[in-house]
Amino acid sequence: MASPMSPDTYIRILREEGVRVSEYPGWRTRERDDETGLAFGPVRMILNHHTAGRNSRDVVARDGVPGLPPPLAHIHLAKDGTATMCSAGRANHAGPMAINAYQSFRDEASVHPAPSRASGTIDGNDVSYGIETENLGDGEDVYPRAQYDAWVRTNAAICRHYGWSAESVACHKETSVEGKPDPRGPVAGYGSRGRFEFTPKQFRADVAERLRHDRTWSPGEEEDMALTNTEIGKIADAVVAKLLAGGGVLEGSDVRKIFTTDDVLTAPSDAADYATNKHWTFATHVQSTTTAVREIRAQARSNGEQLTALKRAVDAIKAKVGA
Repeated sequence: MASPMSPDTYIRILREEGVRVSEYPGWRTRERDDETGLAFGPVRMILNHHTAGRNSRDVVARDGVPGLPPPLAHIHLAKDGTATMCSAGRANHAGPMAINAYQSFRDEASVHPAPSRASGTIDGNDVSYGIETENLGDGEDVYPRAQYDAWVRTNAAICRHYGWSAESVACHKETSVEGKPDPRGPVAGYGSRGRFEFTPKQFRADVAERLRHDRTWSPGEEEDMALTNTEIGKIADAVVAKLLAGGGVLEGSDVRKIFTTDDVLTAPSDAADYATNKHWTFATHVQSTTTAVREIRAQARSNGEQLTALKRAVDAIKAKVGA
């Protein structure tokens, strides 16, 4: 059972994911559980919104709107990417949620059907974390890079904690039986990507990409290029050719021998053929060193992925036992 996180756990996982966190006064005890007599949880998914206004933090955390008392979400996400904690319990953000849509996110289905009132409804406030992201929602107001990056990180942090996939990430328009349109609008960019329109599918893809890396990863970081031994050899030969073509101190000197003969540079003593081949050419040294570095980096990435997978499994176990 996915029990709601404690306030301290919520803050910790967000900061570990690289999110800048602010605590709204009283957020740890501000909720709608007591007022409604309905408990928050078990939690099954994340529901994302836009605020449809400016400077909405106080409205989301403290003031509410006519007919809908606060808190209106668990997190308010500002334009600069600051995540303000607004509630640790039940919040008024989801409204009636179509059961067919809810079940697809609960079950982490790869396809999410349009919300159908005919399928019945549940109270989405019982089962989902709500994130209100500052935006006018007019289709023109832009989500800055810092805001979108923090948005992805926030969703990924929650998914990582519970061991969920990105298919647990929903947008209000995907679950509402009241025709809610949010979130929508242009995004200034993300990682190496330029301006694009927000879509739930792309958002889940970005969350999924983040979940494939550890918490310290940032979008746009390129993986090391994997070169074949043949490619490495060609690079080494090209370097030597360039050096020799340049003349200067290499031309006609003893230094030239380092690049053109195999009886000057000593081979590594741990080389497999050291007993019969005690000298290597410069190109062979370059090729061997580059290959070794590539193998070390590959092993480091593999170790990191294994540690991340282990941490997810531990987090999932903790969530099931209510730790």
